[in-house]
Amino acid sequence: MKLVEFSVTNYRSITTAHKIKLHNLTVLVGKNNEGKSNLLRALNVAMSAVVSYSIHDNERMIRQRSQYKWESDFPIQLQSRHSGLESIFKLNFRLEGAELNEFHSQTGIGGNEDIPITVKIGKDNTPKIEVPKRGSSAYKKKSREVTQFISTRIYINYIQAIRTDSMAIKALQETIWSELRPLYSNTEYQKALEKINQLQQEALDSISARLLEPLKVFLPNLQSVAIKQPVDNFVSRHPRSDYDVVIDDGLATSIANKGDGIKSLITLAILKNRRNIGGASVIAIEEPESHLHSGAIHSLVDVIQKMSENSQVIITTHNPLFVQQNKISSNIIVDSGLARAAKSIVEIRNTLGVLPSDNLQNARNVLLVEGEDDKITLYKLLPKYSERIKEALRLNQIIIKPLHGAGNLSHDAADLKNCMCRFVVLLDNDKAGQTAAQKAISDGVIKESEIKFTICNGSPEAELEDCLRSDIYATQILSEFGVNINVPEFRSNAKWSDRLKQAFLSQGSKWTDSTEKKVKLLVANCVPESSDIKDLDKVVISQKAGFLSGVVTVMEAMLADID
Repeated sequence: MKLVEFSVTNYRSITTAHKIKLHNLTVLVGKNNEGKSNLLRALNVAMSAVVSYSIHDNERMIRQRSQYKWESDFPIQLQSRHSGLESIFKLNFRLEGAELNEFHSQTGIGGNEDIPITVKIGKDNTPKIEVPKRGSSAYKKKSREVTQFISTRIYINYIQAIRTDSMAIKALQETIWSELRPLYSNTEYQKALEKINQLQQEALDSISARLLEPLKVFLPNLQSVAIKQPVDNFVSRHPRSDYDVVIDDGLATSIANKGDGIKSLITLAILKNRRNIGGASVIAIEEPESHLHSGAIHSLVDVIQKMSENSQVIITTHNPLFVQQNKISSNIIVDSGLARAAKSIVEIRNTLGVLPSDNLQNARNVLLVEGEDDKITLYKLLPKYSERIKEALRLNQIIIKPLHGAGNLSHDAADLKNCMCRFVVLLDNDKAGQTAAQKAISDGVIKESEIKFTICNGSPEAELEDCLRSDIYATQILSEFGVNINVPEFRSNAKWSDRLKQAFLSQGSKWTDSTEKKVKLLVANCVPESSDIKDLDKVVISQKAGFLSGVVTVMEAMLADID
């Protein structure tokens, strides 16, 4: 089961937010005080009301358990009017697979896969639940059975922006309960109550073990995570409130004594690894980046993505790293009490206040290369490999950006992510390129799938120039530097710049970093313009240029979203 759509009318600062489509990962973006957090609170209010209604048939109990207070939750500017004094929440759930037959079996209602629920709350603070299914009165008559069916298959975890140790413990308690619940139908458990503490501790140890690895991503020095149950003989069928989490990162310490960042990460790690026993889950998180340093935020992006593989995740954020660039409609812009799906990356940038440089303003896709010479060469060669890339370069939908040294990869990749750009990197296949790639991956700013290397057949190390035919630039090098490259020193299997260095030195010409830069630019300028290349094999050595096809494949995949 999934929650596929959500609407809110007159809740706090939100006056109208109609039919917000919810995906596996939905990102709410907007400036401060525009209502992002209120949308998550509204979802929590509505989901909690559905659960309470499914459990209790006593109106007083439903009101007591309500997360809603009319005086503070109904828009203050509308409280003086004579009608329309209710906050209205609409949820649309979708049944999947065998759930259709289960729904019919448990409720006696035969219908299609969508179940709409409307929650209305007025001055009396009592949620009123309606199942406004068109063409069927059965849904209205059996609203409690319908909500009971929903409540056993989907639940919400709401995490506020201010996360304390008690919130982490609460998330932990819910996880412990979901893990321990199957034990109460266990025959061994029923016959041997004295084993309960042992069985519980096994479950707690299992949870601890699952928390260790994800937390190590953020806490490299972490040695162990232990969940401690109270030392007593009390047997409970409900989640305990006095479990403790002990983190050992060199010194075993209770979570209560850890900083806000650690508490936040533990809460999210618990939810990431929570197994959905008996149903699906919706996880609503306010500003997951709160209390975290920039390095941890990069790693947290992957954690949130992985959470969305098993649960529906809805977050509010001010951080562009969380923006869903591959599915623009998954980003919801909240502005002036209204909410709508985003239509372009540019308006998301404007909403978040991201100010990329002019050449990145329209280009969402970037090819990072090591030097200016690589940029010049690839601007000429890539259009011959792909008509789509040729058009994208012409329209500035993709740009080629030099790093000015492989060592700048981590910094520049982080900047591009903050500008909500997607990118692929082409590095020289040498020690400097490999080292830069490993550091960027370790820093969490880039994935291995985003990096390509200039791997040339027959060469242990290689550069872009290794795949170019020497006859296109040999005459110019002789003219400008007085060096003939048609010598044995230039015909080894070393990388291009090392071969050229030996050719220079063997003929009495000096070789410095400055000389290397000048020669590389000369070679790049010798490559014919794309429109002048009639036969690509006369420019590149096809046996050594296979890596260019790999770069083209990744670039075309990036451009597919624009198409």
